[in-house]
Amino acid sequence: MEWRGKFGLDRGMNFFGKLLVPALLCALPASPALAEDAFFRHSVTTEKKPWTAKKFLNDPADFQFAIVSDRTGGPRAGIFPKAVSKLNELRPEFVITVGDMIQGGRGNRDVKKLKGQWKEFNSFIEGFDMPFFYLPGNHDVGNEVADEIWDEMYGVRYYSFTYKNVLFLCLNTQGGPGTKALLQDEQIKWALAELKKTAKARWTLVFMHQPLWLMEEGILIQKEGKKELRKTKTGWPRIAEALKGRKHTVFAGHIHHYGKYLRNGTSFYTLGTTGGGSKLRGVAFGEFDHGTWVTMTDEGPRMANLSLDGIMKDDVTTESHQKFWRSLVFEEYFAKGTNLEGKKLTLPLRNAFDFEIKGRLSWIVPPSSPWEVKGYSDEIFTMAPGEEKRPSFTIHGKTDGKKSRPALLPKLMVRFKAEAEPFDFELLMDVPLAK
Repeated sequence: MEWRGKFGLDRGMNFFGKLLVPALLCALPASPALAEDAFFRHSVTTEKKPWTAKKFLNDPADFQFAIVSDRTGGPRAGIFPKAVSKLNELRPEFVITVGDMIQGGRGNRDVKKLKGQWKEFNSFIEGFDMPFFYLPGNHDVGNEVADEIWDEMYGVRYYSFTYKNVLFLCLNTQGGPGTKALLQDEQIKWALAELKKTAKARWTLVFMHQPLWLMEEGILIQKEGKKELRKTKTGWPRIAEALKGRKHTVFAGHIHHYGKYLRNGTSFYTLGTTGGGSKLRGVAFGEFDHGTWVTMTDEGPRMANLSLDGIMKDDVTTESHQKFWRSLVFEEYFAKGTNLEGKKLTLPLRNAFDFEIKGRLSWIVPPSSPWEVKGYSDEIFTMAPGEEKRPSFTIHGKTDGKKSRPALLPKLMVRFKAEAEPFDFELLMDVPLAK
């Protein structure tokens, strides 16, 4: 129908709109306000508020925990302690592992050596501010001697616990001799009973070292130039069947490659490393050091993989850092066109930190540069807290032509590190010549 004639099209639509718009506005739901409660108070009295209306993510049933992965199979020193320190800053309610905490191994039956490795690992774990839950990997319980040490220290090799109505089912995949992946019949019966007892759990999280679902499906390997799909009977399908129809997620380690798999209508994960052997080729290969951050909600776990280098403590850069790098300025400054032959350069250095640092000063000279720099030796030196040095250099021409384009001037690479502190500094300095 067209609204024409007396009113005209536009006027008719305006008349209709005056009737329709208020009705539509009444039909639209009002934007809910972020109401005050026992935890939230504010000073704003206007109708409009300088914040959005979404609810606080503070469901008391939600909780956060962290997972650490393989530390062995070619351990890299310093990575796991770094993970402990950085995860502490995030304040998870607890931390759990997917195994392979010590180097151990199938052939290691040296009690003193094994206990020494556990002593070292547990010295790292003492650094956590929250509970840590152990889980055995093939490096941890690789033979009967290692099994006995585990039982002596931790009591059982598989167990479960419930936290805020979430079941944590912690399995021992090392039921077979050596590194063979196997869930023995006794453990399977126990796991099925645990699942039955906790049928009302809002979610089930399964932790294992070896990814048994992949062992069952078969792992493609190269053998004498031929491809072979190696399958292993592990007993896992019996537990997987019992998990069907139940909200669950599975976590494993062992292969040192991160990957997400969809099985049983849900998510299964293999985690990367937390200091274990890895080529570290990056995300495309699933090869990276990380901690896994899990927020447990009624809709399931919300996961984030945190690169250890991406978690920076509040003192990552301090006032001392600022004082140190801002002081790195040559005392001299040369006007444009200055003949640099025989000119001296002085770089005052002062250790502004409360720890010892080691430095190295290296001149980088382009191949076609007519200049060279002599003076301070290109060797590693040490500076105690508060110590000062004044290295000096002299610029000399290698040819008779003393003029040079700025791009061909030497540059000073300044490097400093600290062995016991997270300090790693590099700065490339130009000759102070006006352009």
